[in-house]
Amino acid sequence: MARPSPKDSNPVDLITGSLTPRTWTATHLLPTTTMASTNQIVLLLVLLAAAASPAALAAFDVVQMMADRPQYQQFSKLLVQTKVAEEANRLRAASLLAVPDRATAPFYALPADKLRAALANHVLLNYFDPIKLDEMKTRTAILPTMLSNTDKKLGVVNYSRADDGQMYFGAPGAPCVAKLVKVVAAKPYSISIMEVSEAILPPGSGAPAAAAAVPAAGRKGGKGKINPSSAAGLEESKMAAGGAGSTAAAAPGAAA
Repeated sequence: MARPSPKDSNPVDLITGSLTPRTWTATHLLPTTTMASTNQIVLLLVLLAAAASPAALAAFDVVQMMADRPQYQQFSKLLVQTKVAEEANRLRAASLLAVPDRATAPFYALPADKLRAALANHVLLNYFDPIKLDEMKTRTAILPTMLSNTDKKLGVVNYSRADDGQMYFGAPGAPCVAKLVKVVAAKPYSISIMEVSEAILPPGSGAPAAAAAVPAAGRKGGKGKINPSSAAGLEESKMAAGGAGSTAAAAPGAAA
């Protein structure tokens, strides 16, 4: 009599000689290769779902980085309201020129259709800090901003360094009068948030005109300047460069 195959029969109890009903589970019904493929598919779906989430897309959150700094509360609200923050968070590298709340009045004077453009022009499309700016071979530069995605002409910020090292920014067609005050926060080579003394708005934007200023070339800066040889505003960048992934807080003594 042929011995029954274990594949098509129930096991025999060796003590009683009776048949023991076999219990089948879902894993018995799948070949090993099929189970492995199924696990791979599930893992792939999980990874795709995670990659599609806003949290995974954003390597940083500019609003969150300013959350514990009440002096930028209104500026942060404007970034969220116009969705500039959401778009900035999708960038691989950026620099946000943050305007303190005491200097945000010009934003509120802008027509609604120009407010977003003005805020987008405060997001540089690269990582900069005072050290990197000071290492530029020229004392002036044109830096593209997030606005350049929709407006190549206005989507830039002019950068200038005065004789004493004070750094300034200005909109196209306007003098460089917005002083670089200090580093607010930074994640090395990914995102930096630097405070500027005033909003950077192009002429004809609808906001009140800024007071006339001496062109940056040849002037000698002034009180509160960030000098490349001093610790004010640069120590944060050195700390950032030394600790990847960490957030560097601004020096509390930097003057506005």
